[in-house]
Amino acid sequence: MTKILVIDDELEICKQISLILSKHGYDVTYANSYKEFVDLELRNFDYDVLLVDLWLKNSSKQGIDIIEYLKNKHENLVIISFSGHANIDNAIESVKAGANDFIEKPFETKKLIHIIQKNLLELKQRVTINNYRNKISFHSKIDSIGYGKYIENIFKNLTKIKNNSSILIIGPNGIGKNFLANTIHMNLSSSNPDTFINLNENLMNESDLLKLSSLHNYFTIYLNDYENFNQIELLNYLNLVKSKKINASIIFDSKKIDMKDPFVNNIDHKIILNPLTLRKDEIFPLFKHYLNIFVLKKFDNKIKIDDDVKKLLLNHTWPGNIFELMNLSENITGLLTDNNLFVSKKLIEDLMNNSIDSTDLYDLNFREAKDKFEKDYLLQKLRINNFNMTLTAKMLKLDRVSLYRKVKSLKINID
Repeated sequence: MTKILVIDDELEICKQISLILSKHGYDVTYANSYKEFVDLELRNFDYDVLLVDLWLKNSSKQGIDIIEYLKNKHENLVIISFSGHANIDNAIESVKAGANDFIEKPFETKKLIHIIQKNLLELKQRVTINNYRNKISFHSKIDSIGYGKYIENIFKNLTKIKNNSSILIIGPNGIGKNFLANTIHMNLSSSNPDTFINLNENLMNESDLLKLSSLHNYFTIYLNDYENFNQIELLNYLNLVKSKKINASIIFDSKKIDMKDPFVNNIDHKIILNPLTLRKDEIFPLFKHYLNIFVLKKFDNKIKIDDDVKKLLLNHTWPGNIFELMNLSENITGLLTDNNLFVSKKLIEDLMNNSIDSTDLYDLNFREAKDKFEKDYLLQKLRINNFNMTLTAKMLKLDRVSLYRKVKSLKINID
């Protein structure tokens, strides 16, 4: 049951609102003063909706102060302000403070109920979207997935993709499929990162998609490893996009695909991202790109690279592709000092020998992938420092106690 808190200095108004809302199935509590509100807030503030009068007589704090305070503490609280001395300035001031809506007092029952229901529905949709929304980036540090004509042609073809399209991105782990999907989304959404809906595990039902479409001018549906989902449901998604019942495009990705699959034939655009082993001319430029990014950020200086490093990198198989290459660049930077900004062949060989295979990381669910990444990441850092906890803690910018706790929780043997 939706819980509503009413704050008004007039007891009769509180009782009247409580009676009205209770008859409509709401659980209502009221406070007559700022002091009563503080007492409620200290005990357990678990309300869904706040109705607050902007002007509280004989009070140390006013409705605006309460709105500002609660909005910072409770992100998903619906706040509706009201006033018997209403004007446009009151409404604007309360909305700026964090109120979702404003109503003039005295108010009609139908209007009050409508405003509450409307804002609760918007909250529900906002929370639903947040559950699926994806941060823009395949990895927070990735900003390039290749150099040369091959990648240039791929990005050139992206300009041909229009809204209400279906796209399939094919490529191995770590090659940048998510990054490319986000690039497509930003092109189609006029650079709006908030409407990239990542359906990693659970599909939204049709009614949710239709509601989402009514709230936004455009959104992108993204399905990683689409073959793990129910194909009938995916076909329904395709039909919603193709028929323009929703204002969206849909992007699928997969590591390996059968081009003769009837489902694949229904998709408008197919993009193939080849592994780095087939794009050897891009390996060294990508390495230098990411190494320079990390070095400039840490040292604000340029770096020198051993001439033999290029051959070493070209002979590596790169099972983790761009993600692995970027991770190597970051680890190299962590071992450099202001007095030694030189990347030797031996330094890279040592790092590669101590590296842990994470090529299966994206085959796991989120929780499994997170645990595996944390454990592999810490093991790699420990090995680099010969399992010296003090040096590893310093590299990770952690205190030794926190590092010991994390090592213990991940069951890493350091003996």
